[in-house]
Amino acid sequence: MPFAGSGGQRGRRYEPPPPVDPEDRDAAAAMAERLLAVTDRSRVELQRRLERRGYAPETAAEAVGRLQARGWVDDNRLADDLARRRLSHGYGRRRVVADLVSRGVDAETVSRTAAALGEGQADAVRIAADRLRRSHPGPLTDPEMRRLAAALQRRGFDMGYIRSALRQMATESMAMPKDEG
Repeated sequence: MPFAGSGGQRGRRYEPPPPVDPEDRDAAAAMAERLLAVTDRSRVELQRRLERRGYAPETAAEAVGRLQARGWVDDNRLADDLARRRLSHGYGRRRVVADLVSRGVDAETVSRTAAALGEGQADAVRIAADRLRRSHPGPLTDPEMRRLAAALQRRGFDMGYIRSALRQMATESMAMPKDEG
């Protein structure tokens, strides 16, 4: 079994990256580009990463500013993409907002994104509930409704939408014909 952090190679120990010059603006910009190649990041998130790697706060801010000027760092695009991905994976508005805040996206962008998400929550909660319920066909029991409600809350959906979706599902499950075996 390979050592943890060894990249799958036996016997190789983790070697920390070489020390950086905290004032090297070009190196900071290059590092920021490499970080963005992996995944889209917010301005604040990218600056934090650079500072953790040893760059001075001013150097990190300038490197991020350069990339922002080129259009490589865009918090609005990040917010829209993240919201779309989270919704498609069955997460709700509150989860999206929490993810954006943790990434350091500004309050105005978070508010705009949250407002845009409010429109599709009823459909999204129903889709997520159906996905969670796939393994339990048949009538919707009270314990299962509680389990589904808790799971949907953890996924970031508002309780009003959850109640509405579960009521609709319960009505539909009551109308289902009983299997005659």
